[in-house]
Amino acid sequence: MIKISAFSIKILAAVFMVMDRVCYLLMPELVVLHLLGQLSFPMFAWLLAEGEKHTRNVYRYGSRLLITAIISQPIYSVVFQSLALNILFTLLLGLVMLRLVKRYSQLWQQLIITGLCAVVAESLGVEYGIYGIGVIFLMALADKLKPKVWLLYWCLFHFILVTLFMRDIVQYWAIIAGFILFQFNINKVHELDGFMCFNRLI
Repeated sequence: MIKISAFSIKILAAVFMVMDRVCYLLMPELVVLHLLGQLSFPMFAWLLAEGEKHTRNVYRYGSRLLITAIISQPIYSVVFQSLALNILFTLLLGLVMLRLVKRYSQLWQQLIITGLCAVVAESLGVEYGIYGIGVIFLMALADKLKPKVWLLYWCLFHFILVTLFMRDIVQYWAIIAGFILFQFNINKVHELDGFMCFNRLI
């Protein structure tokens, strides 16, 4: 398998995100950009999960996320004419969830915590809501499960959650992001510089 650094994943995620925003704001007729844009959040979620594992100061990490989220919220609200909290709030809530999950060893306990955070996400109206929290939780399991088992859970998660709650078939395209991460064998990446770059980014 081809190996890729976390820094390269960050660049890919950013490029896909820009494609999605360009489609929404400037070229709505280019649907392919919107489809590719669905790959960005899972990649950012994986970077968050890895950043949480490698950060030396989770409070500073969370503070940077919070400050950046607050600063960017007015711009986000005006540009996209939305009352939802931007994706950085989703990542921040996901970071809190990951830290809480670490305190419990039983899977059922972790699922309860994840479920409660998903309810909070929906109540606060953060971008991606319950889906975003679920994706972050799964990305944190990427190095704890066998790759093919994780990929199975990843696909089932999308087929169940997107079908029952989101009802937006475009979101199914996010499944491809899991296959990209699987193909590049990122669970065995040792380029910690990538993780440090991500931590400094936020």
